[in-house]
Amino acid sequence: MVKVKYKVACPFCKTQHESEIDMAYRKDKKFNVRKSNKNLHICKNEKCSKEFIVEIDSHGGVSSMPTKSAEKDGIFPWEMIVDGKIVSIEEN
Repeated sequence: MVKVKYKVACPFCKTQHESEIDMAYRKDKKFNVRKSNKNLHICKNEKCSKEFIVEIDSHGGVSSMPTKSAEKDGIFPWEMIVDGKIVSIEEN
């Protein structure tokens, strides 16, 4: 298991968020996405305060998107995908 620290923006207001997630490496040096590869965030901007999901794919791509609850407001998750980046990978 490795600890992946990442930086990504809120898809609604573009406020930067930093967090970390524990993920497993496969033998081919890609991330195992069968395990948990998603984090739920609540925007820390007081005017926004909306929920969004951060997902890391097997190649290390970081993206944030609105949750399904945003569909009630007419916002579809695939319309507001924002890319982020991995800051560091640390061995546990």
